[in-house]
Amino acid sequence: MERVYYILYNVVFKPFLKLYLKTDSNIQFDGFRMTIFKDVFHPKLFFSSKYFYSFLKKQNLQDKRFLEIGCGSGILSLLAARKGALVTALDIDTKAVENTILNFKMNFSTSNKSMILQSDVFKNLNPQTFDFIAINPPYYFKPIQSSSQYAWYCGENGEYFQELFKNLKSFMKASTEVYMILEENCEINRIKELATENHLHFELIEQKKIKWEQNFIFKISTL
Repeated sequence: MERVYYILYNVVFKPFLKLYLKTDSNIQFDGFRMTIFKDVFHPKLFFSSKYFYSFLKKQNLQDKRFLEIGCGSGILSLLAARKGALVTALDIDTKAVENTILNFKMNFSTSNKSMILQSDVFKNLNPQTFDFIAINPPYYFKPIQSSSQYAWYCGENGEYFQELFKNLKSFMKASTEVYMILEENCEINRIKELATENHLHFELIEQKKIKWEQNFIFKISTL
């Protein structure tokens, strides 16, 4: 069955996906009304977003200071805000930031105090600490040649992870929970090595196979 899923993905779904992502789309996602800009990571079309969303839905986020690094269309931050968190959402891509701002306006009143910033990881974020940090990172080790690749590529030498792990502890306190989702086709051991170099530890919390893709949720803590 796994082989059938893989063939269907490459022969049918992948060409359709490339065409679909060339235009903006309007969707419903667990009660949220959303517009997804073209080339922005689409939460309904990729297993990692839906799995991470289901994981965060089980967490107690009420009154927590919540940070999402790489917010894309904003679906995880929308969930956190609905669960009562004080949300900060970051993305390097200005189009993704504009998309998240729009989706917040579509789903929350102007009294919502969420902060949405354009930032290359932490570079534009003022010093502060958070209670909960969620990261659905770009995890393919390839050079970035256009803004549409920000959601996929972390740089040839993992520059995204180098910057992330070097500064992550500055935004953590002893009780901060940090979670990252990765999938089996990325170089997980290489990512772990970059974390270890910065005195961070990966603990596998749960994993799930969806169709042909195995996804892993890791908790990151200081060594």
